[in-house]
Amino acid sequence: MILTVTLNPAIDTTYRVATLSVGETNRVEAVFRRAGGKGINVARVLTTLGVDVVALGLSGGRVGAAIDEELRQAGVAAEWFPIAGCSRQTVTIVDAAGNATAVNEQGPTITADEWSGFVHHFRERVGDADVVVLS
Repeated sequence: MILTVTLNPAIDTTYRVATLSVGETNRVEAVFRRAGGKGINVARVLTTLGVDVVALGLSGGRVGAAIDEELRQAGVAAEWFPIAGCSRQTVTIVDAAGNATAVNEQGPTITADEWSGFVHHFRERVGDADVVVLS
């Protein structure tokens, strides 16, 4: 089994627009939303390939719940250590020429107790793993 670790997961939203005009109203042509973070991305690909994988990390609030739900629906096994803060969101705007502009929220503050709890959870799970991906 492979464990992936994502300490700062997000809901990634991508807006496709014809052109991005700063300071103007921009009409969105298409919207894509999915749980993201490097470890989540690895877990998603491995799940698609039929590899036994579990995504671990810190998650909280309504965004954390949305991350968990999206991964559940995608069939990605995940075990999130709960935190009081709300997980982050990102927005990327892509124009017709392929230019991407990203706006990334700062991740939540993690308390010492939350970090300690996650480390304990990780130590319990790492013994079952053949490989660990920290990304």
